[in-house]
Amino acid sequence: MCASSSRASAMLVMIMVSMGSSFGFTIYPSSSSSGKRGTALFGGKEDEEMGTFELASWYAVEAFGRVFGGSKKTDVALESVDRGDIDVSRQPLSLDETLQRIQLDNDRSYFLSGEIDEMIYDEQCTFADPFVSFDGRQRFVDNLANLGSFITDYSAKTINYDVSENGKQIQTKVMVKLELNLPWKPVLAWPWGVKYVIDEATFLITDHIESWDVSPSEGIAQIFRRPTTQIKR
Repeated sequence: MCASSSRASAMLVMIMVSMGSSFGFTIYPSSSSSGKRGTALFGGKEDEEMGTFELASWYAVEAFGRVFGGSKKTDVALESVDRGDIDVSRQPLSLDETLQRIQLDNDRSYFLSGEIDEMIYDEQCTFADPFVSFDGRQRFVDNLANLGSFITDYSAKTINYDVSENGKQIQTKVMVKLELNLPWKPVLAWPWGVKYVIDEATFLITDHIESWDVSPSEGIAQIFRRPTTQIKR
């Protein structure tokens, strides 16, 4: 990236941060009384840290990906991944198949590579993280694809992978490090977890609830400072 385009990108990010509250998205912070599922991810003191700047920054990154990631987006070829006899063009036919396909998604670090098996998710699946919660599989898939164009390097090491509730719930934790395509090459690093809730009737994931072992303010701070750690494969 040339110097002029780097400066433009950095300026755009800062502008979108300042405009974040006007993007018009519906947000559900963990202190919300809306009754939204899967939003109470922090609680107490952490809720107080999630101010306007943090929420605006989250939407700035999402909007940045939509604007600049769309032109770079490529179709994810899950066919290139060794998945045995699984047909990823259809919904799973059993709970065991859903569990296997979630494992395969995690093996290829879907949350960083953008290579996601979207058919294992309910179309109105709830996706939540420490900043926001929303319903809708396609928005999550689009965000992952756009994020992939925003990441220049990453590593992921599984810390925990636990299946419970007779296979209807999975809790994972992964040590994630990722380098963002910004002029100062920031590296975000923290343990990242996901709870998957699976409907026993449809075999589809209905809730994808993220948790980050880092405060919201520290997570945002990592975006705007030079890296303090390195990515090692």
